[in-house]
Amino acid sequence: MPQPINFFILYFIGFISLTLSLASQANPTTPDEEQPINITADRLEVQEQKGISTYTGNVHIQQGSLELSGDTLTIIHPNGQLQTVKAFGAPAKFKRFSQVEQSWLTGQANLIQYNTEHKTILLSGNAQVKQPGKHTITSSNIFYDVSKQTLMAKGSKDGQGRVSVTFEPTPKQPTQKQSNSQPKQE
Repeated sequence: MPQPINFFILYFIGFISLTLSLASQANPTTPDEEQPINITADRLEVQEQKGISTYTGNVHIQQGSLELSGDTLTIIHPNGQLQTVKAFGAPAKFKRFSQVEQSWLTGQANLIQYNTEHKTILLSGNAQVKQPGKHTITSSNIFYDVSKQTLMAKGSKDGQGRVSVTFEPTPKQPTQKQSNSQPKQE
């Protein structure tokens, strides 16, 4: 059953926080989903009877540490029930700071789509998810199931765009013994 529209941002933030990770200007002890939601755009068109709201031009959403930006944001909400959120851009981007991991998570794609009924997110077209210092996933499509906490990345159908995962090594901390011992020169 679709979720009420006022829960859109909560679900979207929940997804982002589970999969991905902006130093919050808000109180860091208050969860993002309890922060005010601010949406700015050049234009807003609401078609209540169709259940479609479209934000266009320099769209920017911020709630706590979560930021989402794109050229167009479409919210499909028949009968006041949130069904789908689509962020389009060249690319659409998001970023979020994970308090648990103390790191940023960023992502981008030509389309970022969230389905509330199935609790899934699809990043399509030049998709990339990056956690600096940890890993980067690049693919034509990246699909995340919030309920199952599973991720799938697919290359393009023509075989040109493949899945690429880069794991960044953890910097080694010098041990006391290593840092004090210097090779002797003779």
